Amino acid sequence: MIERIHTSEVDPDADEVAIAGHVHEIRDLGGLVFLIVRDREGLIQVVFKEEREPELFEAVQDAGSEDVVRIVGEPLESDQAPGGVELAPTAYEVLDEANSPLPLEISKDVDVDLSTRLDNRALDLRKPETLAVFSLRSKLMTAMEDWFDEEGFVDIKTPLISKGGAEGGAELFPILYYDRDAFLSQSPQLYKQILMAAGYEAVYETGTAFRAEDFATSRHVSEIAMFDVELAYIDDHHDVMDVQEESLRHAVRTVAEEAERELDLLDVDLTVPEEDFPRITFDEALDLLETEFGHFPEDPTDLDTKGEKLLGEHFSEQGHPAFFVVGYPDEKFYYMQDVEGDDIASRKFDLIYEGQELSSGGQREHDVDRMVEVMEAEGVEQANFEFYIEALSFGTPPHGGYGLGIDRLVQQVAGLDNIKEAIMFPRDPNRLEP
Repeated sequence: MIERIHTSEVDPDADEVAIAGHVHEIRDLGGLVFLIVRDREGLIQVVFKEEREPELFEAVQDAGSEDVVRIVGEPLESDQAPGGVELAPTAYEVLDEANSPLPLEISKDVDVDLSTRLDNRALDLRKPETLAVFSLRSKLMTAMEDWFDEEGFVDIKTPLISKGGAEGGAELFPILYYDRDAFLSQSPQLYKQILMAAGYEAVYETGTAFRAEDFATSRHVSEIAMFDVELAYIDDHHDVMDVQEESLRHAVRTVAEEAERELDLLDVDLTVPEEDFPRITFDEALDLLETEFGHFPEDPTDLDTKGEKLLGEHFSEQGHPAFFVVGYPDEKFYYMQDVEGDDIASRKFDLIYEGQELSSGGQREHDVDRMVEVMEAEGVEQANFEFYIEALSFGTPPHGGYGLGIDRLVQQVAGLDNIKEAIMFPRDPNRLEP
């Protein structure tokens, strides 16, 4: 490995250090050249003085924006320099020259549309703000996974190729699997439930799902990063919501404490949801939208984007950035529903965070006879789910879970306008590269 340290590790009391990165900015003031070098941890200023090091001063005259350089120098405290420290160079080496002119400006805040940024993603990913998004994303998911590891959940991996979709419908990407038709996975839902029947009791997966939807919104993509959870021996859906609430609170609190630099770069004032998340029924959500905002979702069985935003505003004003909506009608066969003595249509819930749905989950139907009845009523082709029905036929504990959209979570935590900004290489109906 090339000998170097990151810019954030430079100690002003050190005798000499070596750093390496991209040339972020060049300021030539005659006998003085300020070179701002950027790595994944931040920026550092290197000051070349003609009278002090004429050979290095001469060499830096050919420096270009985004060149990859390695510099050895003496750290000096400086109130004007990024991070409060600068380097007086003793060695300067160009590791690779960048083509010029750049198709995308890195060092300046230039108004560029998202499509142009994505077309030049290799450059856009170098921008400090973009680096901050993915550093924040990494810390967020590490905190989430740590919580589940500490709680004894088993980290699993389920297939990305399946015979059919867990959710059915036309939102499937077909593929040719040897001599048979198959599909990219919509969800690990059925496999998570099989593991509950197998006795794994509590599992989580950081994985990928695919949805062949034709959309043009700021919150949808075709390839989705998902955090899926399933747990057994539950009393009801509230046990599942408890897990989601506690794990999300832990992740957001950890990011607030450990990602201050990233949040500052993104100009985000992150609120940790310390109080209990409100839990309202679907009917209560509709009543709120009608009485408070005069809004009526077109689909009487679901909330629309505007409805989620309005409810988000309502609860944010009360100090609750996150809340649950429980009891959606006309739900899929694997959700428990029509429970005697229960005034909600199903035990399915959505988590809405900062005005956007982040996850769906609930208590599953573990009684196979009841589930088959619902499948027949819904017209679900049971032949496509024989492996699932059989697996749950040999004794399955009460269980439930959810799937959390990682990309949406990052979008909301980082305050991004579009979900594609939260994904390194997003896929949508029109984008298959880079």
